[in-house]
Amino acid sequence: MRPAIIVMVKAPRAGAVKTRLVPPLSAEQAAALAACFARDVVGNMRRIASDVVIAFAPANERLMIENILLPDLLYVEQRGGTLGERLANVAADVYARGSSPLIFTGTDSPTLPGEFIEDALRVLVGKAADVTLGATDDGGYYSIGLRHPYPTLFDNVSWSTAHVYRQTVANIEQAKLRLYELPGWYDVDESSDLARLQVELDTSLDARQRAPVTYRWLARLRELEHIGDQENVG
Repeated sequence: MRPAIIVMVKAPRAGAVKTRLVPPLSAEQAAALAACFARDVVGNMRRIASDVVIAFAPANERLMIENILLPDLLYVEQRGGTLGERLANVAADVYARGSSPLIFTGTDSPTLPGEFIEDALRVLVGKAADVTLGATDDGGYYSIGLRHPYPTLFDNVSWSTAHVYRQTVANIEQAKLRLYELPGWYDVDESSDLARLQVELDTSLDARQRAPVTYRWLARLRELEHIGDQENVG
């Protein structure tokens, strides 16, 4: 069995993604930025593992996501009502295809250092832990890695709250699995996160190399806003 990195991707339709970034962005801009995030994250994951799986949602938007990313990747539909159900189902589907361990990540952290995911891969392949988990500042996590599917890890979790990480850790302990915690990072969900991302991109060459598509898009947005400000003054 070969390890797989699974990227959870939601189709970047205006009004359906990154809604907490509206304002300062418009709904169309927030969707365009989400597409940039996805392209950067998938590009980084492809440098880490040969098997990268795109777990997409909704079901009827696969073509849109393929056009944003690459059609030669493996695509698996997200099935289930809650995020926990979708994670468990995707894990089972990808494992059944012959992949193990499985490392999940999302597209909310475009500048996430690849070394964090490489560390998770090393630990799981070496069987030093059963589960890896990387916390985000808002109480969730940017990645969960599994040696095998463990569906109970996603039970009784209050998704989209500050309790997600703590409740997941409790499930890991309840299942008597060995946990390896990755360094913390941040998601870009709100305007303050976007400002933090902009500062990171402005001050870190490494960040710009990890998120080149996002960097160029934000730079162009600032350029257009500057031109608009000049026109308003004139």
